[in-house]
Amino acid sequence: MLIGILGIGSALAATELPPLPKMAQNIYWKDIGQRLTYIQEGHKGPVIYDFFDPNCPYCHGMYDEEQPLIKAGKLSVRYVPVAYLMPSSTPEAAAILQSPHRVLALQHFEGLAAKSFAAPMGPQGPVGLPQAKALPQTLHALKVNMAVLQSAHSMGVPAILYERKNGTTGLMPGMVSRGELLTIIPNLK
Repeated sequence: MLIGILGIGSALAATELPPLPKMAQNIYWKDIGQRLTYIQEGHKGPVIYDFFDPNCPYCHGMYDEEQPLIKAGKLSVRYVPVAYLMPSSTPEAAAILQSPHRVLALQHFEGLAAKSFAAPMGPQGPVGLPQAKALPQTLHALKVNMAVLQSAHSMGVPAILYERKNGTTGLMPGMVSRGELLTIIPNLK
């Protein structure tokens, strides 16, 4: 099981994934895009994958940092849920992934999360967040998402995976500020 990085992100520099030949890097980027189950916000600018656990307050902070960049057309974010921080992570991720309108479900969830993380936590995590019984295909999708996160050598969430213009794949673990995102955007494919 991974250990969540709580607020250390900007202290950690963006890291390269293990060196692969350029062709293998391109295949890796395409492969993760086909394997992951995600919710995409934005359709302009470079694409990044943002791995999050529904019970991670720093993941919620990342969401808030990314929203102005998405709205400005500077970034497209594929939110990739994983579920390991708390027992309620799986049913909360399921509520988002099993919704017929995933983007709206994610936005609604994030709005509620802002209030939930400000209140005292219950023993199962933030109180009052939507939950659903995870279907077998949802459980499988969450396992695949977690396997990809682990293959990127991330120690937890939030974690951003991105492709540079030169074809290499990078990882930014932990909380990343809007300013840090703005510094990498010009170098992204």
